[in-house]
Amino acid sequence: MTRKQLNLAIFEKKAKEVLWQPRLETWILYNRAKGTLPERFSDLTNLEIYDRLGCSIRYGAYAGLVYYYSCYVETFERRIDDNHTEIITRTEKGTLRTVFQIVPAGLGYADNRRIVEFPVKTVEDLKIVTYMINHLNVAAVPELFQEAATRVGDRAEPTIFLTSAGFTESIKTHAGLLNTFYLLNDHPAEFEQFIEACNERDIRVAKEALKLPCRIFNLGDHVTNEFTPPPVLKKYVIPRWEKISQLMSENNRFVHSHWDGNSRLILPYLVESGLHGVEALTPTPMCDMTLEEIYNATDGMVVLDLIPAIFFLPSFPLKELVSFTEKVIEMFMPRLILGVSDEIPPAGEIDRIEAISELIDKKFGLPD
Repeated sequence: MTRKQLNLAIFEKKAKEVLWQPRLETWILYNRAKGTLPERFSDLTNLEIYDRLGCSIRYGAYAGLVYYYSCYVETFERRIDDNHTEIITRTEKGTLRTVFQIVPAGLGYADNRRIVEFPVKTVEDLKIVTYMINHLNVAAVPELFQEAATRVGDRAEPTIFLTSAGFTESIKTHAGLLNTFYLLNDHPAEFEQFIEACNERDIRVAKEALKLPCRIFNLGDHVTNEFTPPPVLKKYVIPRWEKISQLMSENNRFVHSHWDGNSRLILPYLVESGLHGVEALTPTPMCDMTLEEIYNATDGMVVLDLIPAIFFLPSFPLKELVSFTEKVIEMFMPRLILGVSDEIPPAGEIDRIEAISELIDKKFGLPD
C-alpha cells in the first residue's frame, strides 16, 4: 500500500497500518537558510527530504482555490520604521490599518512579524470587515490542484485548507483576543452579522472546493480553551462544523479541524461537531490534555499528530519520545495519522523523526 492509499484508507476506516506524517517545512526552511541543514539533505528538495526520512507529507498538494473580492479592495504595505510595517486596506465602506512588528531572523531566513495593532478597533471597523467577507469569493481551478497532486504523487492523499471559523479569525487576524470579546459584549448585533457573513462565506468556499478532485479538507480553526471556551464554541463554532461536515459527508469527502494549545475544557464537545477528524491536539507535558482524555473525547474520529513538539528538542530524552510514540500508536491505531503537534521546532533534532520512522518500519513496515 502506498502512503497516498493509506492516507485515504485511514479516513475510510479501512487501514491496518501506521502513516507517519510530520510537518517538516518550517524546520527545512529555517535550517536551509541558516546553513545548518545536514549535508545528506543539501541537494534534496523538500519532497525528497520527506522520502529520505520515510515520511508522508500533509499539505504538499495544497493548491486549486483562488480567492477574490467582488467589490473594490485595495491594499498596500509600507515601512514605518526599522521595526514596524503597516498594511492599509481601502474599501468603499472605509479604510483599515494593520501594524506589524518585525522580528529580524537574519541569515537569509524570512523575518517574523506579529500584529501589534489589529485593523478592527471599533464597531465601524468590524462593519468594513463584514462587508469585505460578504464579497469574498473563491474559484476552483482543477489544473492547479492536479499539478500539485501530480508533484506529490504517492506520498500522500492531497489535503486542502479551507477557511477558519469566524470567531477565531477575529482573534487571529481582525481584532485580537480582548477586543473580540469586547465587540461580542458591547455590539452583539454587529458581531452576529460578522459571524453570519463568515459562515456563509465558509459554505461558499466548501461548495466550490467540492469541484476539485480532493477528498480531504482542513479547517484551520485554532480553537483553544482561551479562544473558544465552551459557551462560545457551542454557539459560534459547532453549528458551522456540523454544516460543513454534513456537506462533506454527502459528497464522500472528509474534513478535520486544527486544534492546538490547551483544549481540555472543550474536548467533550468534539463528538457534537460531526467532524471526521481533529488535527494537532497537543497532550501533556506540553498542553493540558492526557492521551486518555483525548482518546475518550475523539470517540472513533481520525486523530492527526499527537506527539508534542517539545519531545524533538535535545533537552528531552530520546527514549521518552520513543516510549510516548509507542503508546500513541497502541492507543489510537488504526484511526491515527501520526505526526508532531504541531510541527517539529526549527531547533528540533531531525534524527528523532528518522527514529520514529525506524520504529514504525520495524513494527509494521513503512508504506511505499
